[in-house]
Amino acid sequence: MQVRELVRRNILELKAYRSARDEVQEGVLLDANESPFAVDWRGIQLNRYPDPNQTRLREALADYTGTRPEQVVAGCGSDEVLDWIFKIFCQPGQDQVAVVEPTYGMYRVMAQTFGVSLVESRLDRNQRLDADAFLEEVPASVKVVFLCSPNNPTGDLLGTGQILKLCREWRGIVVLDEAYVEFSESPSLVSRVEAFPNLVVMRTLSKAFGRAALRLGYAVASPLVTSFFLKVKAPYNLSSLVMQKGLEALDGWERHRDTWRRIRRERERLAEELAATPALGRVFPSQSNFVLFDCPEAGSVCRKLRETGIVVRDRSDLPGLSECIRVSVGTPEENDLFLRELRRILP
Repeated sequence: MQVRELVRRNILELKAYRSARDEVQEGVLLDANESPFAVDWRGIQLNRYPDPNQTRLREALADYTGTRPEQVVAGCGSDEVLDWIFKIFCQPGQDQVAVVEPTYGMYRVMAQTFGVSLVESRLDRNQRLDADAFLEEVPASVKVVFLCSPNNPTGDLLGTGQILKLCREWRGIVVLDEAYVEFSESPSLVSRVEAFPNLVVMRTLSKAFGRAALRLGYAVASPLVTSFFLKVKAPYNLSSLVMQKGLEALDGWERHRDTWRRIRRERERLAEELAATPALGRVFPSQSNFVLFDCPEAGSVCRKLRETGIVVRDRSDLPGLSECIRVSVGTPEENDLFLRELRRILP
């Protein structure tokens, strides 16, 4: 397929802003109206603009994901990546995007923000993607579909075969949000962007790396798509501080595996304890760092838990999830407290 045909004409013709640091990072720098007086914080020169090309960070992310630096671009959280996707592919008031409900609510918010109409499809009864149903229901004119796997808020994988079938047979952009993939038993699909030029994989350091406060997300895509990301992103979208902290998190990333295993073990224990609680209904299979479960009077239960200082998420407002609560996997002590208070509150 020709991805370029999906790009808005004004973006194709856009001449990207060239910042002072695009080509030169060192020397007698008298070109950017910066302060010449060094302000140093732990080896970072705060008086100088950061690298707009994110060179070292993109190299580290490529090393971590097994891809190439030209396939990776980082943003201020995954939200900025979503912003780029709408800017590049969606003409306000004209184009459409699709979601497969229930899913992460930010895709809908972004569509509304950009004035782009949204088409809804649904996961099947097992909360998996049905590519054939999607292809039948969703108009071919839709530009972008947003998928989340492991899915938020249901927690399970959408199905690799079905995602790739959609990439193969649909002519739009397939955005795959893998925010929780490190907690999964299934490998990431970043290795498939070579084969599928319409696939954009979003990842983040917020979850598995425990760096939510950094606001550091990234996209892995074909070099053509990432060239458009670089075209529309703000010149200095990431500070030197954020990029340095990102590099520190990625350096020796294997050390995080023990934390991921601990979270998986606690997730399984939490799910088993919830399943063994008679007053509760279905506990959804999870490959993420949270568990979704059916709970009578979910809203009331959430309010009562909050009164004890325990905050969980009522997801009953989402399609097909009436009376459902999502609980994040905490420390063993936090999980024990949650289970104890939940059982005390339930009838």
